[in-house]
Amino acid sequence: MTVLTKTESLDKVLAEMNMRSKKKRARKKFIKQAMQQLATENQTVAADTPAETKAAYAYDKLPVGFMIKTGKQHFPEEAVFRFYYNQNHPQEYKNKELLTERFQTLVEAATGPTKTSLTEAINQQTSK
Repeated sequence: MTVLTKTESLDKVLAEMNMRSKKKRARKKFIKQAMQQLATENQTVAADTPAETKAAYAYDKLPVGFMIKTGKQHFPEEAVFRFYYNQNHPQEYKNKELLTERFQTLVEAATGPTKTSLTEAINQQTSK
């Protein structure tokens, strides 16, 4: 695929439109239409290229209760989920940053049926 300059692509679009009028007003109208067509073509090309993948979910937006509940179901040995509301464990006690960080790493590291059930639960929660 060759990269065309703006004037070359504008000339190409104008040739496709088959402009025959020599009046200044008509030429301006055709040029405006051609510029709009080029802009939409550029937007569709930009939309077709895959964007850099980022986190699929906003884990910090998930409710704490949901993360604790699903964390206890799928990862019962993790201290973050067990001791979130326990004052005797000050490192985990109401530490939302630690909870979301650990939940995200565990979800991304999960494999097989655990991963599918977690993604279904997160999708269901985010769709609410």
